[in-house]
Amino acid sequence: MDTPENQVTPNEWSSAACHELLGLRATTPGWGYRQGARPSVEPTALAGLGLVASLKASDDSAVRAAADWLASIQNQDGSMGLSAGQTSPCWTTPYALLFWNALPGFEKARQRAATWLLQQRGRTNSADSDPDHVIGHDPTLVGWPWVTDTHSWLEPTAISILALSREGYGDHPRVREGVRLIIDRALPDGGWNYGNRSAFGNVLRAQPGPTGLALLALAEADGSSKVVEKGVQYLRKTLPTTRAPASLGWGVLGLRSWKEDAAESNLWLAESYQRTAGRPDAAMRLALLLLAGGEASLPLLVGNSKGGRRG
Repeated sequence: MDTPENQVTPNEWSSAACHELLGLRATTPGWGYRQGARPSVEPTALAGLGLVASLKASDDSAVRAAADWLASIQNQDGSMGLSAGQTSPCWTTPYALLFWNALPGFEKARQRAATWLLQQRGRTNSADSDPDHVIGHDPTLVGWPWVTDTHSWLEPTAISILALSREGYGDHPRVREGVRLIIDRALPDGGWNYGNRSAFGNVLRAQPGPTGLALLALAEADGSSKVVEKGVQYLRKTLPTTRAPASLGWGVLGLRSWKEDAAESNLWLAESYQRTAGRPDAAMRLALLLLAGGEASLPLLVGNSKGGRRG
């Protein structure tokens, strides 16, 4: 059967996605959230990682220029803001740190970013501060927040664990407590929501994106096998009908990090790409699909034996 002109086969989608992603760059070497928008840290770091994972070209000029641009806008304290003109909040810092770690020559930027990240602490509460079960998790555990001096959340904690572990801080007390936070926030029936197990006594629904991120972080840290098993089961049930790029991308990476990659995952990614291609806001979506499908992805994200720890 012939493939329609506007479609790609499962074996072709990643090359097409790389080409399209490179065409979505902003006027500077970075990527914006939409075509024509000013470049921002998160889409630039993820685009760089996706291209490195897929092109296997760490010296590619576009990738190198993007990493240089990120280094040029790094704050004096080592953190990263949202863009060149918006220096806070700084939850984007671990994304830049992961990207720099994938390339040679950014040791100073990485050291400054890691030092800043280790100093960040989510705000905690006493163990008896939630008698009505509004929060629904252990509020004494310290992870990473979206915004400085606010409560810890799952996604910034998971990304920070990955970035710091790649820098050699996997056994640091901050990272180990972050792992405990992720385990504590696992849902009883499997998977993770965006930060809570329940709210006002009601158990929340698992989501594939946060679940994939949590599994990646636990793979880095050799986390609890019971919550991992339930999380893997949730993703294997959910991903066959998931095509949203962020949810599918992080979900596939979560499965791959525990050697549970489904044989059909490349087809899922190809179908998701087909729905994403041509969108003006496609940069981050394409980046996450490429990262999920790239042969070199896990060593960029997970530093232990499951992902290939560097020597």
